[in-house]
Amino acid sequence: MPTRFASRLLRSAFVFALAACGGDKPASDTPAGGTAAPPAADVDPNVLTITARDYAYEAPAEVPAGLTTIRLVNQGPSLHHVQLVKLDDGKTLKDFLEALKGEAFPTWARPAGGNAPPEADSTTTLIQTLEPGTYAMICFIPAADGMPHLMKGMSRELKVVPATGARAKEPTPDLSVTLLDYDFRFSQPLAAGRHLIRVENAGAQPHEIAIIRLEPGRKVMDFYQWAMKPAGPPPGRVYGGVSGIMPSEHVFIDVDLPAGTYALMCFLPDAKDGKSHVEHGMAKETAVPS
Repeated sequence: MPTRFASRLLRSAFVFALAACGGDKPASDTPAGGTAAPPAADVDPNVLTITARDYAYEAPAEVPAGLTTIRLVNQGPSLHHVQLVKLDDGKTLKDFLEALKGEAFPTWARPAGGNAPPEADSTTTLIQTLEPGTYAMICFIPAADGMPHLMKGMSRELKVVPATGARAKEPTPDLSVTLLDYDFRFSQPLAAGRHLIRVENAGAQPHEIAIIRLEPGRKVMDFYQWAMKPAGPPPGRVYGGVSGIMPSEHVFIDVDLPAGTYALMCFLPDAKDGKSHVEHGMAKETAVPS
């Protein structure tokens, strides 16, 4: 959920990241060192718990690579999310923050998932694979003064180290959603209750999804306008989602949805014109029956 200022930074990042992709490549079980990864087994994913508050994260400094359940616990009082940014070898969070002073996202960083923002005193959960390397944890959500939380000090470095032992198998979802330029396509309609949703980015650009239950009488654009400058009570509550992921990547989100009217939104900036994907139509309203 970036502000206009953060959007400029993200736009540069996504353009550079897309250029670095060089086209889709099949996934490989062989890491850069040439050693085959251990086979997938019936073991639980790693667990990474991140606690957010105004304006800092608490989290382990180091976690093992592999399939990971990421729990974002928001102790508020503001809305917070986690955008993971994977840094090239040899780069650090300090390097990343220094590069951002020029309002240009560095070519050696790319968006790598993370949790959608829970309300204060609540939690969002997703499951994604973390590759070895150095990551920045960033909150781009703006404060009431329009300043992204990142600029108020809300960032943290995370080291993902090579894992030993068996890899956890990916879970079996009960439905899926495909992120497109510029749409959300569900395998079946959303219904009330607990769901494990596979989220895949099949678009040409990075995308995210926020699943927001709207307050009675409120509309999708009410939430968008509030998110750009969050003053006063929010017109909806985020129940889950994932921050920006690159094309061809996928994650799993764990949500428990009460019946109601929901907004599905992607706030990321477009690589062509810098406008948010919401402004390109990547925002829709859907009813979730009981």
